[in-house]
Order: sequence, then structure tokens, then C-alpha cells
Amino acid sequence: MKNNRPFMSFNFKTLCFLAIVLIVSVLILVNTKSSPKALDGNASEATNSQSTALFGRSFQSSDNNPMTAGKKADPNYTITFPKDHGSHNDFDIEWWYLTANLKDEKGKDYDLQWTLFRFKNMMNHEPNSSWANEHSYMAHASVHSGEHHWFSEKFARGGTGIAAASSSDDIKDVFSLFIDDWQWRNSQESFALLPAQLNFNVNLVKQDVARKAVSNEVPSTLSLTLALENKGPFVLQGEQGYSIKSGNAQHASHYYSAPFIEIEGRITPVFNDSESTRSSDLLPMKVQGKAWFDQEWTSQLLDEETLGWDWLSLHLDNGEKIMAFRMRLASQEDYITGTLISPTGKAKHLTPSDLSLEPVEHIIVGSKSFPLVWRLLIPDENINLMIQAKKEDQYNPALLPYYEGGVLVSGSESGEGFLELTGY
Repeated sequence: MKNNRPFMSFNFKTLCFLAIVLIVSVLILVNTKSSPKALDGNASEATNSQSTALFGRSFQSSDNNPMTAGKKADPNYTITFPKDHGSHNDFDIEWWYLTANLKDEKGKDYDLQWTLFRFKNMMNHEPNSSWANEHSYMAHASVHSGEHHWFSEKFARGGTGIAAASSSDDIKDVFSLFIDDWQWRNSQESFALLPAQLNFNVNLVKQDVARKAVSNEVPSTLSLTLALENKGPFVLQGEQGYSIKSGNAQHASHYYSAPFIEIEGRITPVFNDSESTRSSDLLPMKVQGKAWFDQEWTSQLLDEETLGWDWLSLHLDNGEKIMAFRMRLASQEDYITGTLISPTGKAKHLTPSDLSLEPVEHIIVGSKSFPLVWRLLIPDENINLMIQAKKEDQYNPALLPYYEGGVLVSGSESGEGFLELTGY
């Protein structure tokens, strides 16, 4: 599940699942009723929001009410593919989450994130209208170069044809995830997550323009067309896909990863002013690199005990992969878990006694202090890593903002990956 993804200072006692659902549902409803574009079948889009609320990998579940609570993660459940690539509609929260470290033909880095979130509505507005639907969707997309940041987000209600995720009921159809024109689709026309074609676009963030001297050589929008190939097995996180995230085991999810994705495609710059002079560097560029995909579903991840979390996915140059996660809790010790994955895909589940994940240095980004340098130790494997953000400002200015971006790895092994931070 990855982990910065306040209404005041970040305190989940004041951030309940129902409040989040209402915020997004109202935003979707208002945008749809007031926007001819939305009425024509497009998702409402909120880009560069100035909200002070915080959004991470998930929302707080609403299991205080047994009449509305979603299904809980079950340690005896067996994840089965391809069925479980699809949507699990009985659970409150679910996401399909891709991060990638890419380079263009000149060796320039681009780090990207693409996510579709599904969450179960606790209340259906206008039950007799076409807007009555059990689910709403949110999507985030982000691209970082060394100098600039592009980010956009979209919202839509389910059941309107604007957004959806394939479910196990669609297993005879082509697997797809979409919200408006952001689309993930199996490229072999089968019900399988991969191989896939992913298309989306992102806008230059306003904060980026304000902080830097952005010339007309910097595109206002990037359009991405990417091909994803899976070169290794899926990995079940935790105990056979049942991922515990607190010492008392009250926080848990179903969670698997695809850490062996190879990705290639094109990034095409788009400008508002078509008559501005453009350098040859701004032609459509080929990119390629490594990607990490997560799917996670739960109804019991966050409650008033949850203060925030930290998540890392790492591609080491020796072919190994590492997932590491730290849940920060109010009245319990921080809970650290992870997975060490061999180059052939053999996974070793790491319990808190196997793994150390500690911040080394905090850095101010905007008005917040984030731990952007980390030390990760797996003593039994002689792994001692230093992990550092590729650039300091990788803060997503979403409706519910959070920190997520590329990292570099040094120490006993080298590599790169992604860092997510919530609750700071």
C-alpha cells in the first residue's frame, strides 16, 4: 500500500472516512452539475489545489458502524490471479498504484506515479438519480524531472461510464482501469493486469512556476503513452498477501506487488502558447526504466491510532527489490515491516525484528519538515542502505496533499526507487 500519501495538524481522530467520502463526493457532484465538460462524460479535475488537508495511500475506514462498515481483510483469504487484479467492491478502500524510475535517451531522469483509488460511499446522494452509486474514484498522476514537477488529479462517481475498475465479474473481458482519458488497459486483450498500455497527462504545478524562473521552454503539460511488461512474478506482501501493519494486528490489508515491471514509451510536451520558440530537447522523448506496481484493499487500515506512515520501494542494481513500511501509531510502537525479493522473485517477509528503518535527516519543504534521508538495515542479509530523495521538493499539491517521489540508494548496494510520506 504505499505511505504523507491535515485538516489541522494531522490527527486521524479528526479525519474520518465519512468526511473524506463526503468531500470528494460533493466535489464530484458540484463539478459535474456546474461543468458542461463533466456532463459530457468527463471526470472532474482538480489540479494544483491549495487545500491544507492531507491525503495518503488510503482513507480511514468507518467500521464503528456495523451497518455500513466494509469487509475486513481475512488472514485465511487466498489471493488468486487474474481474478484479484480486479476490484473488491465489498471493501471500503482500494488502490492500483504504479511508480517508475525512467530515463530518456540523453540519460535525464523522470520519476512518475499513477494511481487509481476506489472508495465505497457511506452515503448515496440523490438515490433516485443516475448518480446513485456505491463507489467513487480518485486518480493522481505525477511526473518529476530534476528541475520541474507536473501533477494532476481527477474525481468521478462510479456507474456513469466516467471511471471504473474491472472486477472479477468481468473476467471474460479485457482488464482495464480508467478515469476519463487516463487509461490502463491490457495490451493483449485479456483479463490480466499485464502487459498493459497506460495513457495519462499531467500539468505543471503552479507552485513550481512560482518558485522557479520557468521559461516558455518548459511545457505546461506532459502527455504520456507507456507500455508495461512484467518480467517477474507477482509478490504477495506480508503473510501470503495478508499484510499486518500494527503490533496489535488491528490494521491490516490484502496486498500484493508487481516489482519486476519494465516500462518504455514516450513523453510528449504540450504548450499553451504554440507560437513560442521550442528547443529540440522538447520533441517527444523516448523513456524507459523500471516500475513497481501495488494493489491493496482494506476496510481497517486507519483509525484514531494512526498518525501517519512511511513507505519505500527499491530497485537495487544487483537485481534485488525491497519494500519497507513504517506505520506510526499514537499509543503503540511504530510498526515496521517489509519484503526482500530476490532477482528471481523469491520473497522473504520481514518482521519488525528483521528490519530497521530510521530517518537520518529531516528537510524543510514549504512549511513542513520531512524525513528525506533514511537508513535501512536488514542485518541477517548484510544489507545496510542509505536512501535519499533525488530532490527535496516532491510534494504533491493535491486536494489532500502528500509527499511522494524518487530516491537514490547507496551503501552496501546501489539503486533507486520511490518514497512516500504521510502525516507530517
